Amino acid sequence: MSTPSYDLDVYKIPRNLVDVEALAQQASRYLKIAAEDAEFLSYHATRRDEIVAELYRQPGIKPNTSPDQFVPQGADPDVHLIPADAVIEELTPPKTLEDRVKRLHFAAAAMSVFSRFKITYGLLDHPDLEMQYQRRRTQIMSEYYKTEFALLFPESMKRVAAKRMPVTPPTRGHLPSPPPSRPSTISRRVSREDVDRFLNNPNTLVGTRFVHSTQGEGQDQSDSDYGTWHVTSYTVRVADGGVEHEYQVVLEALGGGALPMDGDEVRYLLQDSTFAV
Repeated sequence: MSTPSYDLDVYKIPRNLVDVEALAQQASRYLKIAAEDAEFLSYHATRRDEIVAELYRQPGIKPNTSPDQFVPQGADPDVHLIPADAVIEELTPPKTLEDRVKRLHFAAAAMSVFSRFKITYGLLDHPDLEMQYQRRRTQIMSEYYKTEFALLFPESMKRVAAKRMPVTPPTRGHLPSPPPSRPSTISRRVSREDVDRFLNNPNTLVGTRFVHSTQGEGQDQSDSDYGTWHVTSYTVRVADGGVEHEYQVVLEALGGGALPMDGDEVRYLLQDSTFAV
């Protein structure tokens, strides 16, 4: 993601005022809403698409969630986030499919603004605190998928578990003859060079599958991982200061639901991923 030409100092948070836990909890709230609504609406795809089209015909409703649409250059992001949070609160819990579509739109837009201004710009001088935030957000979301999400969508979680389940080995006494020795296929960790290459050429991301894992190479996959993920598409727009990309990312944990992410969020995923084999 290119850096706009205006002064970013207005968004930087002094180190002594950074509350990593509060930032992770706020981001996770948006992500939980997006995960729930995207999954629920996926069971009503035809009606969902009709409602989305109706929503975007309304005056003042923007058809995508690029943060620049909601926060003008140099403006205070809270001018958008505070009323957006109020709308989300009014729609929680959602009573209709229309509520779900609207809440999903506002949560995705709020996450986009929050990620850009509160994290990317806010923690610009504190990369160690940003990493703590990313790790904590991953922990919160992992626990959410194992508990709340699993209760809401047990069938979806069963499908995810089935994908991860290893093949049961044959019982002792019925072991086949060992196959001829051959090199094993090992998934390769995404390197820093790979990350830069993908983000500099986003078209190479589309169709490439990754496995997100916060474990070190050679260690077992843990429940804190997002699992298999891939980019389905991306959009390019010209902004003051350069070109920006918005990615549609499908996470295995969402059971097929896609979320909009900016370049920094995709970079975070790539940094803790291996190539799917």
